[in-house]
Amino acid sequence: MLQAAHAARDLEQVKGLCVYFRRNAWRFDPKLRKFNKDICRNDQGGRHCEWEFEAFYDDPLLRQRLDGIFSPGHHTFLVNTSGSGKTKLLFEGLCQRWGFYFTFARDGSRLGPNDLAHIATNLKLKLTEYLPPSSDPQYASLLQANLQMVHNAFGGALLARLFVFKLFLEACSKEGFRQEHRQRWLEAQLLPRNLSNIGDPFNILQLDVRNAEVDGSVIDEAIAQKLEEIQEFWEMPSGEFLYIALDEANVPSRQYLHVFTDEHGAYPLLKAIIRSWQQRLGRLPVRFVVAGTVIPQKYFPATGEWDDWCWSSDTDSFHDPESQRRYVAQFLLPEFEASEDCQVLMQRMWHWLRGRHRFTASFLTLLLANRFESSLFLLRQYIATTTKYAPVDHVEHVSEEVREELDRSISWFSELGSKGLDEGPISRIEMHRAAIAYLTTSKGCLDCETKDRALVTQDYGYFVDTECRRVALDEPLMVTYGAGWLKNSEHPAATTMFKTFESQYPTALRPSHFALFLALSFASYFDGFSNISDAFKIYGGPVLSALAAKLVLFSKKVEGRPEPTDVHFSEHSPKRLVSEAGGAEDMLSWFKHERDEPFCLFQSSPGSSATLAFCLEFQDGQCFWVFVHVPGHFTCEDSPSFAEDIQHASPASLFDEQPEILSLLVELPHLSPDVGPLGVLRVSGSFRVEKASEDSIPSEHQPAAILNIISLEEAGKRISQDMLMRRLARIFSDDTGDSLRDRQPRQLESSSPSRKSGRRKRSAAGSTSTTRVSTRLKSKSQTVNAASGFGSPGPPESKKRRRNNASSPAHTRKRDAGGSGPGTSNIKATARRRLNKITAVATGHASPGVPPSEPPENASRYNLRKRIRLPRP
Repeated sequence: MLQAAHAARDLEQVKGLCVYFRRNAWRFDPKLRKFNKDICRNDQGGRHCEWEFEAFYDDPLLRQRLDGIFSPGHHTFLVNTSGSGKTKLLFEGLCQRWGFYFTFARDGSRLGPNDLAHIATNLKLKLTEYLPPSSDPQYASLLQANLQMVHNAFGGALLARLFVFKLFLEACSKEGFRQEHRQRWLEAQLLPRNLSNIGDPFNILQLDVRNAEVDGSVIDEAIAQKLEEIQEFWEMPSGEFLYIALDEANVPSRQYLHVFTDEHGAYPLLKAIIRSWQQRLGRLPVRFVVAGTVIPQKYFPATGEWDDWCWSSDTDSFHDPESQRRYVAQFLLPEFEASEDCQVLMQRMWHWLRGRHRFTASFLTLLLANRFESSLFLLRQYIATTTKYAPVDHVEHVSEEVREELDRSISWFSELGSKGLDEGPISRIEMHRAAIAYLTTSKGCLDCETKDRALVTQDYGYFVDTECRRVALDEPLMVTYGAGWLKNSEHPAATTMFKTFESQYPTALRPSHFALFLALSFASYFDGFSNISDAFKIYGGPVLSALAAKLVLFSKKVEGRPEPTDVHFSEHSPKRLVSEAGGAEDMLSWFKHERDEPFCLFQSSPGSSATLAFCLEFQDGQCFWVFVHVPGHFTCEDSPSFAEDIQHASPASLFDEQPEILSLLVELPHLSPDVGPLGVLRVSGSFRVEKASEDSIPSEHQPAAILNIISLEEAGKRISQDMLMRRLARIFSDDTGDSLRDRQPRQLESSSPSRKSGRRKRSAAGSTSTTRVSTRLKSKSQTVNAASGFGSPGPPESKKRRRNNASSPAHTRKRDAGGSGPGTSNIKATARRRLNKITAVATGHASPGVPPSEPPENASRYNLRKRIRLPRP
């Protein structure tokens, strides 16, 4: 159609094409025709959607983020984990700027032309995959041949895009260029089949160029000609650039690593493509935005030709409850949004789905598809499907029939995936650290190992800053899945097994990690009187070895001395085991017994040695302190210096600048004089205890102790892994501090018949989605892809609430009796009209106004770590 209009100079057809682009391309989809008529009848709703369509332009934070990524001052590499919103940002940026959108790997959404995805595969048969040494006479010619093949193949795709772009600009120029034309051009690229009745014109033209087998110089000349023709009637506004967005660039960044070389060594296909296109687009002011999960920086040194490239990981996330609430609220009916059900649901969505955008967006898709019926049960099943663990709090009772129907809709999702844990030692040990951190401190890890960006590459972690320097692992869904994997004691890393620290890792283990692990072990072992000798090997204290002790927490009353309280480790309490002292004031507060945590961890600096402090009580009522010093290299294979650890664990050494703490130590009631100076039993936290001998700790440092790892390992096997999972779930859901914990969510009664003979229970009257942002509507038969976002802090720590040791029993909702209460018919009508507003914006993957096309007939199950679309209901 486009080719014919251009060749025939048919002005009427070109004018019609201009009208086509000026309007919403999705309106011409025959599957949406009836739905569009319904929307047109609702004048007020139409204006509302149109107003919201421009809403994201007025978001100052988003505008600032996009200005940093689509900057006239530099090219950008945009990298972050899968599902973090990179593609969404590309779409939002190109809605406001002229540019081209290319993707190297189309996902299940089928958005965008398929002109690049197969080129690399086709080149495999032509390229010389392994170049000979540079001294070989054929080296130069083979290298040049490889570069020329890439130049030609990807040049054909660029030529096809320029050809269609020229036609589009010609059509727009007839009535004057407007801001909205930029968005229409993006929509044309995302839904190229709407441009032609014979298929994707970009891919068709690209294949025509390839099949013509023309010389590269012919392609170069054609590209130069198209650029001249474009500039004849279109002048780029001053200060603006044409942006070339390359999505899923992590794919070519790992392809053909031995095919191309330069003065810096071998480099991948991606670098060859960028160089080729920069050379050909030199006539236009162009900026590249190259997005992917991980793009190795070593191939793009920040000097020379790459000194005007910037690395960014600024993809945002649901980092606080309000940002998530604002996003979700766009798709709620006012009646449901105002209900108690919705408030409880939103709270639980924050507890479990915070972090990357895709987690919230994909669950929202399920809610919309199921008309917000049985929403809490749906969330529970969603969590169970993706993490393989079903939380037991706030269980919503549903009938077996409803359960089966909801399970069918969720079955399209798959678990998050364990390949990185099975094969990646960095992901494995960092997942263990994150699980232990949550179990002991109720916080995740915001300082994870950045070596090889393994956590980001394997989708478990994400960049928490904007410059790709800090990696976090703290998302509840991801940590829950990882903790479930760690339950298996046969794995090389297991939650309560000391053998986890025996393995060799490509990065140094953190002393704080081992200290928190010890806190978990001691909390379980000393839950009740237990033999001290099974936890420590005592030097110089034979009497101590024969005694039993239990873990206690001292609480200071308003008046009088501190009183001990037994610490019983369970899924319910204590909410936090360990107080991480960030400074002198925190330590002082803990030793004054002003904190609720039975353990205190203090370090001089992150990554340095760590000391764990707690109190034990003998059976005769005497109490004493235990200081376990974990050295910086606690797993070192060389002979550990146990005596040096004991010296560092000495109160005089630890608190030489805080004498007030020394005085607090001796104020402990019924302080035992036999364990060491100031009532402190000093313990070496070195892991290699098998290297200890009888004289490892000199007599002048006794009494002291080392860890009894063999006995503690056996005790660790007896810790209930199911209990730990329940504890983790309660930490995520903030159950012990939830002001709503005693209030069972009440499901609203539906006054309309359910979808199955009036028997299906509903959580809201006729509830379904209504989209308040500008989206392109989608028919019920269509499916959607999931969205992304990144990073979030853990649950708020500032809330001090009473503990709740058991969740309230769930109330069974009454069977839907049908009928039509006040306003029900209007709600139902709105629900029917707006049911299908499950669009790419609803999933956060597409820009406003872009409905995904039909799904492939044979699609794999949806994995939250890979974008794909849900099946047709």
